[in-house]
Amino acid sequence: HHLAAKIHSGQVYINTYGAGGGVELPFGGYKKSGFGREKGLEGLLSYTQVKNVCIRYA
Repeated sequence: HHLAAKIHSGQVYINTYGAGGGVELPFGGYKKSGFGREKGLEGLLSYTQVKNVCIRYA
């Protein structure tokens, strides 16, 4: 676990291998590598923009 925290990468597999993990796990480049995240909450958030909407009802 200590080594995984020090490795600068998007995914780390220790004593196992998986092809991208499940759909709930983010996948993508690290720092300036790739085009951002895919899958998971991080992937969804990359396609969204926060917007405040204030409505006065009467």
